[in-house]
Amino acid sequence: MRSEASLARAVSFPRVLNIDDLRCLARRRLPAVVFAYIDGGAEDEVTLRENVDAFRAITFRPRQCVAVPKCDLRTTVLGTELSVPFMLAPVGFCRMFYPRGEFVAAREAGAAGTGYILSTFSGTRLEEVRQGTDGPLWYQLYVPGGRAVAEATIARAKAAGYTALVVTIDTPVAGMRERDFRHGVRHLLQGKFWASVPHSGQFITRPRWVMDFLADGAPRVFPNVELPDVGPMPCGDVGALLEQTLVTWDDLRWMHDAWKGTLLVKGVHTGDDARRAIDAGASAVICPTMVGDNWMAFQRRCARCPKFSRLSTVRSKC
Repeated sequence: MRSEASLARAVSFPRVLNIDDLRCLARRRLPAVVFAYIDGGAEDEVTLRENVDAFRAITFRPRQCVAVPKCDLRTTVLGTELSVPFMLAPVGFCRMFYPRGEFVAAREAGAAGTGYILSTFSGTRLEEVRQGTDGPLWYQLYVPGGRAVAEATIARAKAAGYTALVVTIDTPVAGMRERDFRHGVRHLLQGKFWASVPHSGQFITRPRWVMDFLADGAPRVFPNVELPDVGPMPCGDVGALLEQTLVTWDDLRWMHDAWKGTLLVKGVHTGDDARRAIDAGASAVICPTMVGDNWMAFQRRCARCPKFSRLSTVRSKC
C-alpha cells in the first residue's frame, strides 16, 4: 500500500488546482464501479446535473473599498466553532476510495478546523474514527435493522463522544443508480463470482487500487450496524434493509429521547416538513444536494433555500 505521503504528493500543487483535477485523478485511479459511486447519480442524473447548474448560477455581489484587516472564515454551527463555514458531509463506505477512508477524512477535517459527519454506512468503526481526530464529529443515522439496532448505535456514538445526531429521512429505498448497475455493483457486492466475471476488467486495469483495498482488509461490511444473529451488516444488504425501514415523525421523538442532545434532520425538501422536523425535536434541518444520488425530479436544492428562510418558525432554530 502506498504511503500517505506518496498519496499526498499525487494531489499536491501544481498537479491539482481545482475539483476537476481531483475528479480526473479519481477516474484514473479507481475501478469504474467505484468511480461511478462517487461521481454518479440516480437514473438519468437529471437532478444531479441541475444541482451542479444551480451552484454554477450563484454569483457574489462584491463590496469594494472596505477595510478588512484579515480574512476570517470562522463561524459557529449549533454551538460548535468551525474555522471554515462548511463541514464534511456523510459519504458511505469511504474505504472503497481510500485506505481507512473515514478515519483519514475525519482526521484531516479536524486538522483544518472543521467537523466530519460519519455515515451509518461507513467501513470503519465509529470508535476508531473518534480516536483519529480531536475535531467535531457528528453521526449520521439510517435505521436498517429497526429501532433496537439504531438505539444500540446511538448509544455507541454518544459514548464515543459524537456531539450531534443527523437523521436522514429521504432514503426510504436505495436509488436506481444506473451507472452502478452497468458496472456490476449488485453482483460484486453480493459476491457472485461468475456473474462478476464480465466486470473484472475494471479491476485488472487498476492494480494499485486493488492492492490498497486488499491491504486495507478488503472490507465488505458496515461495522456500525450490528444486526441480530448476523453481526456487522453486509454491504450487499443495503437495498433490502432500507426497503424494510420507514422513518416517521414519531420515530424522531424516540431518536431524540435516545440521543439526549443536538439532533438534525437531513433530507428535508419542503417548508412544511422543516416545520414538522422542528416540532418533533430537531435543532436544525439540512437540505441536501445529494438527493440526485438517490432520487430524480426534485426541485433544485438552491432554489428551495429561500422558501426555508421565509419560515420564521424554522429560521429561529436553524
